[in-house]
Amino acid sequence: MLNIIRAHDKMARMQYNSLNQVKRPMKIAVLKTIFVAVFGLAVSVNSANEIDDLDTNHLQRMGFAVESVRESSIQGLYEVITNQGLIYVSRDGQLLMSGRIYDITGPQPENLSDITLNAMRRDNLAEHVDSAIEFKADNEKYVVSVFTDPTCGYCRQLHQQMDSYLDAGITIRYYAWPRSGLQGSAFNQLNAIWCANDPKDAMTRAKSDQSIKQGNCATPVQEHYELGQKFGVRGTPALVLADGRLLPGYLPPSRLVQELNK
Repeated sequence: MLNIIRAHDKMARMQYNSLNQVKRPMKIAVLKTIFVAVFGLAVSVNSANEIDDLDTNHLQRMGFAVESVRESSIQGLYEVITNQGLIYVSRDGQLLMSGRIYDITGPQPENLSDITLNAMRRDNLAEHVDSAIEFKADNEKYVVSVFTDPTCGYCRQLHQQMDSYLDAGITIRYYAWPRSGLQGSAFNQLNAIWCANDPKDAMTRAKSDQSIKQGNCATPVQEHYELGQKFGVRGTPALVLADGRLLPGYLPPSRLVQELNK
């Protein structure tokens, strides 16, 4: 459902940009008006104050499973964490918004939505550490969670440099994210990897085009996939840092260290 909403948002932005190519001064004035109008409604709220009176019937009908609800920084708008990520919903539960909210009162705009998303990713990953396949650095300085697919070229490139990541003090924790969804060869390979007697060896073999014996056991592959969907993963590899930031795509060890030190 969020993919449909994002597609509509993208089309609207394209139309808006096209219209305003010839009216750039007006565009600036309009944006200023929008920021003033929206953030003029901002209210101070207790971030831990959860709401239990939101009508979620419409959200459930659209396939959203609501996990938490609290007031957002905009009056009349609730911040809702769902199985599909973060959305904003009106008090009556009839209007939905997908996007980002910024606080523009400081020297630089602050992405309030990312603060919420980063905290959600941190908390959720802490609950799934035991099901990850971990390549641990001896001199561990950082931990990076990686959503991976053994059929993905850049995932293989990342894995080929595992020794360099470990030497840099980066522990890699793998989570399963089959790009084709919960069926097909990647899904089957990931199940076999997590079912293997030595999952780390199986991961290395799979990413080297070596065969893996198909196992028959309960695996966390579907759970990891749904977790990635909730986090905003749209492809692999997808890296989640210890602070909850999501970095899409492959980064070589030196570049990753730079990101980790930001």
